[in-house]
This record gives sequence, C-alpha cells and structure tokens, in this order.
Amino acid sequence: MAGKKKFYVVWKGHRPGVYDSWNECQRQTAGYAGALFKSFSTRKEAEQALRDPASVKSKPSSKKSMYYVVWHGHKPGIYTSWEEASAQIRGADHPKYKSFGSKELAERAWKEGPEEFSGRSFKKTRDLTADEKLRIGTPNMLSISVDAACNARTGACEYRGVITDSGTQIFHQGPYEKGTNNIGEFLALVHALAYLHKSRSDMPIYSDSRIAMKWVAQKKANTSTANPKLQQLIKRAESWLKENTYSNPILKWETKAWGEIPADFGRK
Repeated sequence: MAGKKKFYVVWKGHRPGVYDSWNECQRQTAGYAGALFKSFSTRKEAEQALRDPASVKSKPSSKKSMYYVVWHGHKPGIYTSWEEASAQIRGADHPKYKSFGSKELAERAWKEGPEEFSGRSFKKTRDLTADEKLRIGTPNMLSISVDAACNARTGACEYRGVITDSGTQIFHQGPYEKGTNNIGEFLALVHALAYLHKSRSDMPIYSDSRIAMKWVAQKKANTSTANPKLQQLIKRAESWLKENTYSNPILKWETKAWGEIPADFGRK
C-alpha cells in the first residue's frame, strides 16, 4: 500500500517554499546550514505554515549540513547529499570517501587527500565562527590521546591510549564487565599519567570526556560498579593520583572542530 501523501514546507533552504516530495525537499535543504523544514498532511496546511510559521504547533526540523568527500569514485568531488555521493561510490573500483559536518574541513580534506583523514570520523565536526576558531585553536599532535568504549547491551568497557600524531597504540585494557564509559575514560587518563610519569615526560594528554577530567582533578571517581576487578582498578587509580604529582596538561579534545579523538574505537 502506498504511503499517505505529504507536503513539505522549507522555511530556510536554498529555495524556500512548499514541495510535494521528500526528494525535492532534500534538494532544497542538503548542504544548507541551519535548514528548517517540516512535513504536513495537506497542501492547505503547508501553505498556511509557510505564510505564518508561528502558527505551527510542533517545532520544525533543523537539518545539520553534511559534506561527502569522494576522493576515488566515478566522479570525485564534494557532495552535499548522500544520495549523490553514494552514486559515485556504488560499483566503483576501490572507492575512497568520508563524511564531514564542516564544509571548511571537507574542502581541506579534498585538497590534502584521504591519507591525512583515514582512521577517524569527522561526522560531528561543524563550521566554526572566527571567535570559536581563535579560542579552540589546533591540537598539539605531540601528545597522548585516550578514549574508552562501552557495550550498551553488556556493559563491557575497555580503554586505550595512542600517540596523537601517528595513532600508534601504546596501551589497551579490557574489556571489563559491568563498567561504564566514564569509568573507562577515567582509568585511561590515569593510565596515561602513570605511563608518562614513569618515563618522566611532561607530554600533554587529550580526552573528550569532561567528566573523567573532573574526576582526575578531584582525585576521586564519583561512580560505582559491581565488578570487583573494576573496583580494584578505580581504587588503585585514585591512590595513584593522591600519592603522585604530575605536570602533564590534561586537555579537552574538541570533537566539533577536529573530528573524533585519535584514540576512538571507531564503533559509532
């Protein structure tokens, strides 16, 4: 049975108006920053909503712009809809492509090539204002990056640390049952601190978890677990923080500007 006919209002897009197909609505919103649109069951409702947006009771959708860089495909380039990008990849010999939330980053990736952007996700990036760029800056690649992953179904968590510049793994622990992502992030940070302390290095450490950074600063993990092994590891990490000093800066990895942290497990 065919689905019920819908009409689409585009308030903010390449060409605002009322459209009678989802494909046409997509064409008007794909690649448009802050696009606003909504579906209606009748053309009369849609036209009224276009004339008077305040009359719409439910909130219109806000579509995040995505950019798809196709380095190797039928027709390489940057595309603003997955439909167009996938057509360049489908059936191509060894295609290479990646999704970006930032137009600026996508254009840079297109110029620099796939090698500089392999192994990490950039879907959560977005274009930044001049003030944001100045405040965030660029990452110090001579550093260690840490991250954790947790299986939502089983609660098994693991963590690892890598050299930020090369992605070379220097430690990996777990999985541990009955854990959480925050526990893994906390243990990863303390593991990195102990690792650098042993080699007397003041290299900075990046984490994308503000909670784990806070726990390290207060030398206490505000959490609990039913796993005795994890309980032991948490207590040992807290003891290490209380008994040792360190000069390593612990820095926030800015995912929206730089993409996923290099230690990411790549399971998103």
